[in-house]
Amino acid sequence: MPYGIDVTNGTAPTGYTLPVAGASFVWVNNTGNSVNISNAGNWCNPASCTVPAASNGQPGLYQAAVLQHPNVFACAFSDTGWDTPNMPHIQLNPLPVAVANEQEKEVA
Repeated sequence: MPYGIDVTNGTAPTGYTLPVAGASFVWVNNTGNSVNISNAGNWCNPASCTVPAASNGQPGLYQAAVLQHPNVFACAFSDTGWDTPNMPHIQLNPLPVAVANEQEKEVA
């Protein structure tokens, strides 16, 4: 199943699954208005884009890619189509986790 993210709520639209870190995906816009994604350079590439409005029953799509180490905090980017409170917060599948650095461990 291809990777895709709904620009209005950050979920995987029907027929898509949420991306993993480092994966290519499409922004999916099922609304009648174009949606601007901006300030996303710490989460995906490209850092900014305009996802076209749906037309003739087909969603607007825009190809992007999640960074290998994306910022997973809610304020990672701006999305003019977001219909939930606060800034976007998209759960990756699986969510990246920090790995402890073995050199930082104290030796007794």
